[in-house]
Amino acid sequence: MPTTGPTAPHVIDVRPTSPRLSMPAGWLRGLVAGVEAAMISWLTVVVPAVATYVATAAAPALGEASWQAAAGLGTSVWLLGHGGSMRAAGATVSLVPLGITLLSLALVYGAARRMRLTTVGAGAFVPAGFTLTTLVLSAFATVPGARLAALAGVVLVAVGGTALALWRAGAAAPEALNRWRVPSPVTAGLAGGGWALAGLLALATAAAVAAAVAGWDRVLLVQGSFAPDVVSAVVMSLAQLIYVPTAVVWALAWLAGPGFAVGQGTVFSATEVTAAPLPAVPLLGALPSPGTPALPWVVLVPGLVGVVVGVWLHRRRPQESLAGAAGAALTTAAAVALAALVLAAAASGGIGPGRMAEVGPAPAPVAGLLLVEVGAGALLGVLVPHPRTREGLRAAVGRVRADRERTTTGDAPAATGPVPGEPTGTATPPTAHGSAAKPPVNRSAATPGTAHASAATPAAAPEPAEDAGPSPEPGRRPWAPRFPRLGEHDTDGPPSGPASGAWGGPRLSDWPRPQDA
Repeated sequence: MPTTGPTAPHVIDVRPTSPRLSMPAGWLRGLVAGVEAAMISWLTVVVPAVATYVATAAAPALGEASWQAAAGLGTSVWLLGHGGSMRAAGATVSLVPLGITLLSLALVYGAARRMRLTTVGAGAFVPAGFTLTTLVLSAFATVPGARLAALAGVVLVAVGGTALALWRAGAAAPEALNRWRVPSPVTAGLAGGGWALAGLLALATAAAVAAAVAGWDRVLLVQGSFAPDVVSAVVMSLAQLIYVPTAVVWALAWLAGPGFAVGQGTVFSATEVTAAPLPAVPLLGALPSPGTPALPWVVLVPGLVGVVVGVWLHRRRPQESLAGAAGAALTTAAAVALAALVLAAAASGGIGPGRMAEVGPAPAPVAGLLLVEVGAGALLGVLVPHPRTREGLRAAVGRVRADRERTTTGDAPAATGPVPGEPTGTATPPTAHGSAAKPPVNRSAATPGTAHASAATPAAAPEPAEDAGPSPEPGRRPWAPRFPRLGEHDTDGPPSGPASGAWGGPRLSDWPRPQDA
């Protein structure tokens, strides 16, 4: 039989192929999340519009209207909620109903969280799906409007909701962003800015609710003037409900100080109310009326919020240096001012022709005043309790106390020179007995051994000067001689007294010469 040996293995050469672009993991789920959020947001606005048409189809005022027209009107309102505008009856409406904006933001966030997106690559498909769906749905809008501005708002809303969802999911930041090291004061200040903005919006909501309660009678009066049926009342209530967040931003401008306008030439602020004829909208019945007492202390509220956030930064995000603490406080104020600028711009626009084309707050004054108010409060709250501030205050107080003690308790140095106005060498200081001392005696003319000490003189008493001679006793003139008493003796001569049998008095040559007292 023929035998066959081992055969060599057959090698197949594969040509190298160019790298293909691969989609990130989870991209399809991100795309679906964006489409889902856009569809639900659109249906939330369009379905009530179609339902209203169906409920009032027999009304003569509708004429030849159809459900397609109702859906187109609802689509136009939906685009208006994302920053667009609509034109109806010769008037342009550009005041954004921020209720629709918040609805889309919440739906994007919820869809991204439900799809469990944990990477930036997959999350990038959420805004793409939301924007593409908006482009398709905008074709149903029958009311002319600025679709380009609405698309820009759609992208901002979708990106904001997706970024918030990825942050909550703990997604890693892109590699390009990881190269940038954000300082600690900046991150702490951004966190403080979020809390400050939340606190300001909560206070603004409380102010808006208080205004609605105070003007509830006027709101009901305007609502009842239309004599609506049940369906019309519901539609009117829903139409105003989507503008409630816009009214909250107006209240924020009222708290900041500049206030807002509802028509050209009007001002509604805490210190001034200048009103004019307003359109018959029940929600506007909550506006303060002329003659309302001024409340100038309201402008202190943002400062108090800044103080609270500053204390929070000091306790939760402490900084070692005063510069770092001040940087965190200023970053907080800048973040609040930037957010207020965007919100005020979104809450401004027009609701009709003429002077009603100017409605809402002025963005720049609101942002500027909040920057100053929140910044001052945050600096106060973060710098006062800082350890470096306390150390500096203690050192300053210690220096002041030391200077004060040296000033109050320190003795002035004794004067050693001649007294001005007196001749040199003629001063005669008083003695211990209150009499004037005699002039100094010539040392060469004095005879030693003439000094007499009294036994009753204390040992600690200072001795008289050597040149001054003996001090006269009280009641005796300086020139009168002094005779020693019994028991005294001459310190330089032989002992005297009863024991020695000698008198021991001074010699006649030692007697002082008479002088004029």
